[in-house]
Amino acid sequence: MSKSFTLPLLAALPVLLASCGNDLDRYSRTTYSSYEQCLIANRVLIDRGLSNPCVYRTGGGYYGPYVLIAGGISRYVGYDRLGKVSGAGLTYDSKRGSYGNFKAPVSRGGFMSGSRSGSFGG
Repeated sequence: MSKSFTLPLLAALPVLLASCGNDLDRYSRTTYSSYEQCLIANRVLIDRGLSNPCVYRTGGGYYGPYVLIAGGISRYVGYDRLGKVSGAGLTYDSKRGSYGNFKAPVSRGGFMSGSRSGSFGG
């Protein structure tokens, strides 16, 4: 006679971890050949309050902001003055046509090392 048991909490762990909102793995970034090109492409986000949307990419070029699009909501995360992921982000609700702010996900240790941000003046 064998005994069986289930571990519902353990089985739910991946879902729980994915819902924590602090993982940038689900976000994507666009690469631009120049800082000016990155700024032009992200002008609307800058005008809506996203600070430092562009960061130098080790090896050349620039990364645009982190972007996650899910369920009609777009989330954008820029960079702080040191080139690390910013603690604040910008949202766009395509159904309502409105922008808002959110607390951005935190990067894992060393995730953004080797980056530096440029400065821009609107």
